[in-house]
Formats: sequence, structure tokens, C-alpha cells
Amino acid sequence: MNVNLLYADKEWYSSNPYYDWSSISKDLGLNALFKAASLDSIFRNTRTVYAEKEDPYLGQTLRKVMRQPLKNAEEIKYRQEILKDCFKKQAFIDSLYQISCKVLSDWEKLGRKSSTAGERDSKAKLITDLKVLRLLVDAVSKVQTLFIENLDGINSQGLLNLFDRLQNELTEEKLENLDTLMKSMSFYANIAGDSSAPEYYVSRLPRIRIDCGLTDGLKICDLKLETMETIIKPFSKPNGIKAKIHGTITSLAPGVISLYKDQAMQDDAAQLEFQTINYVYSYCNSLVDSYGTFFDQLHFQLAFYLGAINIRSQLQRFKIEYCFPQVSEKKDLLRYDDLKEMVMTLDKEGKTVGNSGTLDGKQLVVITGANQGGKSTFLRSIGIAQIMMQCGLIVSAKSYQSGIYTSLFTHFTRREDSAMNSGRLDEELRRMDQIINNMGEDPLILLNESFATTTEKEGSEIAYGIVRALKEEGVRIFSVTHLLSFAQRIYEESKTDEKVCFLCAEHLDDGKRTYKMIDHAPELTSFGLELYDEVLGSA
Repeated sequence: MNVNLLYADKEWYSSNPYYDWSSISKDLGLNALFKAASLDSIFRNTRTVYAEKEDPYLGQTLRKVMRQPLKNAEEIKYRQEILKDCFKKQAFIDSLYQISCKVLSDWEKLGRKSSTAGERDSKAKLITDLKVLRLLVDAVSKVQTLFIENLDGINSQGLLNLFDRLQNELTEEKLENLDTLMKSMSFYANIAGDSSAPEYYVSRLPRIRIDCGLTDGLKICDLKLETMETIIKPFSKPNGIKAKIHGTITSLAPGVISLYKDQAMQDDAAQLEFQTINYVYSYCNSLVDSYGTFFDQLHFQLAFYLGAINIRSQLQRFKIEYCFPQVSEKKDLLRYDDLKEMVMTLDKEGKTVGNSGTLDGKQLVVITGANQGGKSTFLRSIGIAQIMMQCGLIVSAKSYQSGIYTSLFTHFTRREDSAMNSGRLDEELRRMDQIINNMGEDPLILLNESFATTTEKEGSEIAYGIVRALKEEGVRIFSVTHLLSFAQRIYEESKTDEKVCFLCAEHLDDGKRTYKMIDHAPELTSFGLELYDEVLGSA
């Protein structure tokens, strides 16, 4: 039985992730999102009361799923529709997740990962297997019941299909048969599912009826299990007169062999009980495997959606607008309205500036302007939005529309390597070489001050050669740069090229930054005098 909440036609497994996901995650600051996903947000009916508890597994799951992009609009829409239901049914999703957590935790306590081959045929192993069977069947039944109670308002195909599979898998007849079977085997392990009064002892007496034949020498042959049941009787005193009378009467029933005071027969009966229960349980092995895999996947896939719910809760907490991004059939279409860099926006509690624009058909976008003007922030906002869209998540914008780029790369200057000199350029060139050698179809590359670790002249030459070659190969490029010669050279060569666009970090006449990216030719200044006046002018 499949869960299929991340994909319509398959379970989740790791395949075809972004190349160098660690660099993408680091350059875009995604660890802060994984942290936000781990915070289970609980809202009260006031503005001021806000509580949170941390579940690191949610962030870890989000990290794994986000590194594997969806490949088409249908897959993204499928996941978005489920997420919309999750936003409406948060308590329901959390309850499902808690059931999966409980069943996996209880299974771990029973020694799921500690069983060895030597225990495979032991009585202790069989008792554990019976308890696991009861645990899994009860849990699947709880999931089914929870779905029935919350079915109203669920519209996504993913959740509705999961409910249908539960209904087909656990019919009323099958559940009744499984319950009868487990009660019949309950004398071997405490799996009856009943609860007796605590002041009473419960005696579980097995009744196994076996049909057989006799061969020469009165040897038993043709063994066949006819019936098996457990007789449950409560006694306040297990060794009292009532229990003894019950045992005596039971031993006088037709077809019953009394084992009283016959140790050899007791040993034979115990071995027969073990073989009988082991034989019956062998037919349930596939059920345990199926239900076990079901809860592993349910736990993992629901963790992704709960992480998404927590991120949305953080956005709501700080009154940050969000949207479900739209996938464009046109690969080169990009439109965004009040797009904010989600990580910084959460960190600053919504006090950030958004950007709006249309970059349809723009293959190369060169971004220049004043220091601390928001250029790198804008670049990260594009990267984060693209990653979020391509795994079915929300984006911090009024609207966002783009094509899909499953081959996405980041090449950011690593400021923590500032102690290095010539080695920094070598490291940048090595990373660029790896990107070029691992590009798939329709790649998107985000360059942030690349090759600024050397002289302006040398850096401009390197950047120009690489960017021009990538553009000729059809790669879509966003480049934030302080290399003025590079930017000016591209600008002069591209005045009539509609596929090239130049953005600039806006600053007013008084030098004030607006943190908005506007259409503007590259300016032939690094604003050094402006910085000088800002830092030393008042001294």
C-alpha cells in the first residue's frame, strides 16, 4: 500500500538531485528555512502568545526533498494541491504524523532494528512479531478512521487517492478477520486488544484442534490445523478455587488431552503451539512488510508537509505575504510581484523590501550598483523562489511565475576564504569547471560577484569569456557583479540584443538606498567616494 503524497505514481526515493546541493544550500542560506520548518508553531487567539517546539526531523526531511526538483508542472501542481489541503487541515495532518511517529517509536522499542538471524525461529522473536502485527494493524485502522472523520473539505487528488487505497486495503471484512486471527493467537503474546479490570488477572487458555492420520507403527501423519482460538477468563485469584475448577472442567471436554503433571507432554504441546503459531503467522509476513513500509513513507512524506506548514506559520506570524507560484510552459518566462528573500525576511520579521518585475525572454541578467544596495539579496530571492517552486512549496511574494530549471547552480564568492590569495581564484575556477561539466538541459546559473578575488582587469576578462560562452550555449544567467569593465563590455555588445537585460540597485540623489532593482545601464563607478563620505565625512 503506497502513500504517494509527494508523487502521484510512486513513493519518494533519492534520485537526480541538484548538482552540488551543499553549495546551493549554503549560498542561498537555506539552513535558516530548514530551521524554520523544524519549529512547530502553535498560535493562540491573541497577537502576543506564541509557542513553539522543535522537531529536527521536519527540517531534515525538507532538506532531502528540496534537493530533488520536480520535473514538470503536473508534479508541482499535484504537490501544491495537497499542501493547500494541509494548510486547511493542519490538525488532521499533525494527527496522522503523530500516529506514524508513535507506531515507528513503539516498533523500535520492540527491537525492529536489533533482530538477528539467530532469533528468527525463537519463541521470543515470534512473540515480538505478533506484537508488531497487532501494532501495525491497529495503526492502519486508526489512520483509516481519522481520514473518515476529516474527509470533509479534502479536495486534493493525492489525499483522496490515499483514502481510497486505505478503504480498499482495510475493508470491514478484512479487519474483522485480522482481529479474529490475532485474538486466536493472543495466548502466545498479549495481543488480544482487550482491556480487563486492573484488579483481575486474565487467563488466556489456548484451544488448538488438529486433524491427523496414523500410519504404520501408529505414527502421526497428515497434520492439519482445524481450529484455533483463545479462551479468555478473568480471575481475581489465578490459583484460587474458581480457576482450578475451570481448569478441571476444561480438561474433561471432548477432544481435550489433559497435560496435568505430565512434563513430557507439556513440552511437546509447547513445541506444537510454537510451530502452529509460527505457521499461521508466516502468512502475515507480507502484511507486516507492506504496513511497515507504509508507515515509513507516511512518516517521511507528512514530515515534508508539516515542515511546509511551519514555514507558512512563520510567514503568517510576521505578516509576510506568500503565494503558490505558477509554472510557465515557456522556459524563459519570469514574472514576480513584491518578491522577497524569504530567509532574510524571516530573520528581520518581515521588515524587508520586495522587488517586482518582468524578465520574459531575458537569457542574461546583469545586476550592478552601489554596495549594500540589495543586489545579492535580490539574486538569492530568485534562487530561493525557484527552489521552492520546483519542490511544490510557497514563495514569499504576491505572485511568482517561472519556467522549470532542474539544472540549477550557484557560484558565489566565498568571503570566509578571504585569508587565501591566489588560491581563491583557483578555487573559483575549479567550481566553475565543475558546474560546466555537470550542466543538464536548460540550466540556470546564479553568479554573485564571481571572479572578484583577483584584479578588476583579470576578473573582467575571465567573467566575460565564461559568461559569453555560457550565453552562446543557451544557459540562463543572473550575474551580480562589481567588475565594471566586464559589465560595460557586455552592455556595449548587447544594445540590440533583447535577450540581455541590465538591472541596477536603485539609489536616490542623496545616496539613500531603496533596495529596489530597476532597469538601468551599468554605472561606471563603484561608489567609493560615496562610501568614503558615509564613513569618514562626519569625522
